Amino acid sequence: MKTESLPGSDKKWQGGLKTTALIGLILIVFTSLGISLASYKLGNEIKKDILSVKDIKRTAEGSGLSLTSNSTVDPADYKMGQVEPEVYQVKNFDGMLFIYNFSSVGERNTAYDQWEESTRQYSGNSNTNMFSSKENHNLAYAAKNTITVLSLRPFSSEEYVQKISSRLKNLEKWFFYNLNEGDQIVYQGEGENWKGKLIVNYYDNLWTDAKGAINYDSWTHEQPILEFKGDAGTIQGNFSYDFECPGRKFGVTHSDGFNARRYSEKDMALNYGGVVLGFGTIIHGSSPIPSKDAIHKLTVKWNNKQETFELKAFE
Repeated sequence: MKTESLPGSDKKWQGGLKTTALIGLILIVFTSLGISLASYKLGNEIKKDILSVKDIKRTAEGSGLSLTSNSTVDPADYKMGQVEPEVYQVKNFDGMLFIYNFSSVGERNTAYDQWEESTRQYSGNSNTNMFSSKENHNLAYAAKNTITVLSLRPFSSEEYVQKISSRLKNLEKWFFYNLNEGDQIVYQGEGENWKGKLIVNYYDNLWTDAKGAINYDSWTHEQPILEFKGDAGTIQGNFSYDFECPGRKFGVTHSDGFNARRYSEKDMALNYGGVVLGFGTIIHGSSPIPSKDAIHKLTVKWNNKQETFELKAFE
């Protein structure tokens, strides 16, 4: 048994993981084949408040997808609010890409919230929607005034998983860095017995509503990483950690010892803002934005011992 106190979006997503084997398959895809950060930027950032379909298509193609217009699908069958998507065939792996271009972040949020609620009522909370079928897995990405849904055919084999894994991770990072202008801060430090790291991915974009008020479209994901300097197998029973940073605190308690693999560094695509459609929200409001000057305090408890040390941003 374990008790957890994690950021809200992480808890909701983790709850979805336990409800379906589908998520397990997608995790296999998302945890394989890392690519260096430098390759995502290199002048590809699109620094503007309102994105176009062309911006999304160019970013998707820049990430490695091969797209062609699709005439076999009626966009009217996939409306969100009053917006019909532009639909493309993904030739690399027989997928479909649906791009929704709203007039503002506010219209995007309203349309998605209404679509999500009506879908929930229609499906009886079964997590099915207009993209769902027994054949498809659907991934969703929000970037400023747009929503993009990538629909995939079944993960029929390990070979197919390997074929698409690097492209999916690349796509997720291109959306995060180049469309949402995201950034990453890595805090790290060590004590006598432990090394600690906190990887924070975030973006913070402003948008103006119809009344002229300034609003935030911000998102944060935190990945804690722990390394025991001794033999991790000697840690039995209760184990816990707490990160304390300006204005907040979060941590986890386990009763089954320390699992080193659980807290090893994993460069998962879902660390960058995308969700499995139906198992998490892609609409975000105001989230705490990290500071590179912030000092985090990490406390680890194990085998009736305790150690506390500081983590600072690493350049």
